[in-house]
Amino acid sequence: MAGKSKTDVAARAGNKNNAKLCSLCGNKVDVVMSVTPTGKKSMRRLCCSN
Repeated sequence: MAGKSKTDVAARAGNKNNAKLCSLCGNKVDVVMSVTPTGKKSMRRLCCSN
């Protein structure tokens, strides 16, 4: 097992393809990191409703 990756690449690709869909328009919801002026980081989900 010395050179073998511990990450299951197929499982990660499957999760990426099963992205959440918007309940209003049906498009994929983009997840982005936003930083406030005070320096706090938060993950935001962007789609047609935002």
